[in-house]
Amino acid sequence: MKKDQFPKKPIPAVKKVADKKPGSAKSVPLIPKVSNKANRYFVLAFFLFAFLLYGNTIFNKYAVDDNLVTNNEVVKKGFSSIKEIFSTRYFSQQSNVGSSSTADYRPIVKATFAVEFQLWGNKPGRSHAINILLYWALSVLLFFILKRLLHNYNILFPFLITLMFMAHPLHTEVVASLKNRDEILAFICGLGSLWFFLEYAEKNRFYFIPIAVFVFFLGYLCKSSIMPFLLLIPLVLHFFTRMPLKRMVAITLAILAAVLVAQMAPRLFLPPMQRTNYFIENPLYFEKSFWIRLGTGLVTLLFYIKALVYPYPLLYYYGYNMIPVTNLANIWAVISLILYAGLFGFAVMKFREKHFLSFAVLWYLIAIAMYSNVLFPVVGLVGERFVFNASLGFCLAVIYFIFRIFKTDPKSLTIEMDARLKILAVLILILIPYSVLTVSRNRDWRNLFDLYRNDIKSLNNSAKANLDYAGFLMGTVYQDPNFLQSGNVNQFKYQKIVSHYRRALDLYPNNYLSTNDLGTVYLFIGRNYDSAVYFLRKAIALDSTLQPAWVNLGMAYRNLKEYQKAIDCYEHILKVNPNQIKAVFALANVYNDMGDFDRAVKMNEDVMKTYPNLEMPYVNIGNYYMLRKDTATAVSYWEKSATISPSFEICVQLNTLYLKKGDNQKADYYYKLGEQIAKQSQ
Repeated sequence: MKKDQFPKKPIPAVKKVADKKPGSAKSVPLIPKVSNKANRYFVLAFFLFAFLLYGNTIFNKYAVDDNLVTNNEVVKKGFSSIKEIFSTRYFSQQSNVGSSSTADYRPIVKATFAVEFQLWGNKPGRSHAINILLYWALSVLLFFILKRLLHNYNILFPFLITLMFMAHPLHTEVVASLKNRDEILAFICGLGSLWFFLEYAEKNRFYFIPIAVFVFFLGYLCKSSIMPFLLLIPLVLHFFTRMPLKRMVAITLAILAAVLVAQMAPRLFLPPMQRTNYFIENPLYFEKSFWIRLGTGLVTLLFYIKALVYPYPLLYYYGYNMIPVTNLANIWAVISLILYAGLFGFAVMKFREKHFLSFAVLWYLIAIAMYSNVLFPVVGLVGERFVFNASLGFCLAVIYFIFRIFKTDPKSLTIEMDARLKILAVLILILIPYSVLTVSRNRDWRNLFDLYRNDIKSLNNSAKANLDYAGFLMGTVYQDPNFLQSGNVNQFKYQKIVSHYRRALDLYPNNYLSTNDLGTVYLFIGRNYDSAVYFLRKAIALDSTLQPAWVNLGMAYRNLKEYQKAIDCYEHILKVNPNQIKAVFALANVYNDMGDFDRAVKMNEDVMKTYPNLEMPYVNIGNYYMLRKDTATAVSYWEKSATISPSFEICVQLNTLYLKKGDNQKADYYYKLGEQIAKQSQ
């Protein structure tokens, strides 16, 4: 048998195997079957290692995009939401500039969180614990598949591969982020499907095929990232079994049929997907040149190699302009082309002899291909979660090289103590920093603020990250009771918000969202109305069809007492959309400022007739009466609004007024009501 060549037929577990050297009658002893007791020790070791690596995530809260699958109204219905989850899209969001996104279909992962909410409510720590258990289960399944495939290898070999895979810091985004449970579940299903196909290859029982296909189908309902297994499964079958080519083709077609069903069937009862692609997420969405997509794709592929070898810094998002948009003339694109061509060439050259490194390289290349940006652009240009599956190929190759460095055959039944210690020493030198980095990185995922604050230090060139952080800080200002009561804001925080919005605009000046939001900050927080007008007019010039900038510009003109310009803004909105109630309210406020009290009141009363259960007209009229120093009438309208839909601001106002009147009972009522509303909004 050639060195590093996989056997064409599995070595029996109870026989001796003749040496393949010509003329040799020598026999080699069979690798003993690992006992069930030993298997239990392996399982326990992986359990302890998984919690060593990720146990501190149990203290984490929610972070990026966790609201998609955890803290949202559908999931909070518990068991009763299961039917709705399987009959709706994965997410449906309305942005603050009027655009909406309705996309994907991942019902299984969302259903797991609904079950959790039914069992113990809103407890993110328990959800994180389940993520750890799932990661442990994936690792155990991976180990037993590797042990099965490498049955004629020393058991240390698949064990060390599994440990390195578990410890790789690039996996922190998948395990520490609840939203990314879909990646774990999809990978588990991919490996599960592979297991049943191996059962079929070994036992020739047909019923394993539909089981394997069904498991693959379930994986696709977790996330489409299972797709590389469409080619990875035939790859494994080719390298590790004697299955005829025709059967492998038939299996691939069966898996493909499952994918098509998973893709097409939901379209029969789901609304069409509506996803807005943004330049700051990936400029290649708008790039038609194949050579630029190829050049940029090669640079992103080089990023993955670097991240696998040196996974620092770890970042929650990348996007424009973390990876430069370039063509093939870029030196990094050329280096990447040479590197990947060499890897592919080596894998093809060693393919026929079924060399271990050929298998490792092909696993990596197949798994990473869909995230290369060459076939199609991916959100964020690059992402750590995208390399989750592909990292296995990297781990296979690294452990193989460690064995070879010390001239140790991984197939040896016994490994000399000296070689064993050297192999373990090198691996420990890798595992310790990897594990420390993993545990440390988990702390960054404690909550959204810690994640943004930590990562922004390395994301100065990410327009999206700067926009995210500024928007998050702006949201904390609006939730600050001191700001709501007095209008005062921490100047350091205000300047930080402005600086990150300006950085986002420096990176991508033509972004409507950044421009409008910066104008909004100047308007509501900084009260710098001239700067607000400048940026809001710039936002309108970028896209005059979107309403938020028109609304904010009208408010800026109102504060500057340029009432006619404010009226022109709101009338423009109502001309485009006569049912835009917020514009009606804003226009009524302008008329009240101009002294036309009766017109302002009538406009709000007209809205009351059409929308009797809307609280805002009562709030507005109460404000008008308060400005006329008619406190009693103002309070009566505000209390009516509170019976419909109480807001924190109105509760604060009513609490203050009743305290001044000496009515402590009502003051206490509105204080407690406001406190309850504040807790619910957290």
